[in-house]
Amino acid sequence: MIDTSPEFMTALKKEIMRKVSTYPNNKQFDLRLAKPDTWVILPYNPSGNETPRVYVCVGEKYALVIDPTDTPFDVRRFIEENVTDKPLLAANTHSHNDHTYANYLFDDCTIYMSEQCQKDLQEMRASGRIKPDLLGNCHISENPGTVIHPGDVIDLGNREIEVIGITPCHAPSSLLFLDRTAGILFTGDEIDPGQINMWNIPVETFRDNMVYLYSRRDEFDMICAPHNGGPVHADILKYFIENCDRVMAGIEGDLDVGSTSYLLNPFENRPAEAIAYRRNDPVTRRSYWKGTAINYNVDLIFNRDLEKPYRRAYPNPPKK
Repeated sequence: MIDTSPEFMTALKKEIMRKVSTYPNNKQFDLRLAKPDTWVILPYNPSGNETPRVYVCVGEKYALVIDPTDTPFDVRRFIEENVTDKPLLAANTHSHNDHTYANYLFDDCTIYMSEQCQKDLQEMRASGRIKPDLLGNCHISENPGTVIHPGDVIDLGNREIEVIGITPCHAPSSLLFLDRTAGILFTGDEIDPGQINMWNIPVETFRDNMVYLYSRRDEFDMICAPHNGGPVHADILKYFIENCDRVMAGIEGDLDVGSTSYLLNPFENRPAEAIAYRRNDPVTRRSYWKGTAINYNVDLIFNRDLEKPYRRAYPNPPKK
């Protein structure tokens, strides 16, 4: 019988990552071309889905690195040796550690982010709440961040990236980036080909976001999301809208909101009680529709539901 306990698998994962750290830098990442001068970098991680993708947009003057992620390997060196020799800029879609930890590698660059993202990262630095990477290191970025707002444009040289604002469902610090030249929408975790978690945000709010983005559908044909298989075709927005419509019409999703990767991936260190909680939380449901999945709160279907008492949903068991 193979030992798949969280303790054993965590130790195994760290040992695998340690071995990979001894390999040449170009073997620590996979590289794909999404569109001309648009690169997808997949940092090595045994669990597969856990580390987000890094996206690099190369213009005539600069290259923009979207979300350096939490990889313990030198993603900047990989970019400079395998993608471009243009001066680098960076951007964070939101403040979560798995998207911002490796900002420290770009401390001498401009790092664009929302005002809330800047505040979140300042608070994390001040409190010392920096999660170690998978090799046990704990690097801290000293770059204060450069605040940008919806409507701003990042000019890479004959390639313009527009900052898009929506009502955040995944993180209050979220911003999206629309590459108006290449026709690509970079969404952070506000869109995910695998699932969207709306624990305490109304389904209608997420639908409003999708309707707005779909109204601009003629400006992009590709969506680059960080997790679970991006890039994807932009028409996925249509099916997210239909999924929300089904829920708002009363078609209730499954009680078991755990994805297969969440339930069965031994390298994702989740205690059995946390998995059992997510599979049986009476407040949450999972709705599938044409390649989309939304995890939502049964008490928060419509925006008006925020005006009355509702039960809060939690992705993990509430702390006692």
